Amino acid sequence: MSERPDPPAGATGFTLIEILVTLALVGLLSALVVPRLSTIGGASLDASTRRLVQRIRYLREDAALRGRWVRFVVDPVSGTYRGTVLVEGSGGARFVDDDSALYRATRLPDSLSIDLAGPGVVASADGLPSTLFSPDGWADPAVLHVDDGRGRTWTVAIEPATSRPRVLEGRLDSRDLVGR
Repeated sequence: MSERPDPPAGATGFTLIEILVTLALVGLLSALVVPRLSTIGGASLDASTRRLVQRIRYLREDAALRGRWVRFVVDPVSGTYRGTVLVEGSGGARFVDDDSALYRATRLPDSLSIDLAGPGVVASADGLPSTLFSPDGWADPAVLHVDDGRGRTWTVAIEPATSRPRVLEGRLDSRDLVGR
């Protein structure tokens, strides 16, 4: 029988057992982490929708508190939303941006999309979908859809006489919300 020669001095390597144990650990960690990645995306959808709902509520309350018209504008292409206020000027009344934090444009995470639809939706001066909040607390009816691109969508219903928007799971048409 021939004998195996000794490895050269300083040579190192991994045994088959060490490689198999390492692969098993990587597989176990992957099995635990990968399912949670969708939860992280869902958390982004949930948190962004909550912030959006709070913004709508505050804008509507601000319109009633200050006795002014407020327009809620959505830009589906850039994934942003903002508030504008109606001001009187020499050329007549028009909606303008307000510098306060409540009215500034807010961008959703890149993984999310937003759109605004419904019977109360009108185009803003720059052609974007928008809805109005009146000084008496009334709102034009509309629905917002916030979508994560992976099958999860939240519908935010803005109703005329209810100050708090309703949040519903799934993509619902504004016509489906009548009588709910």
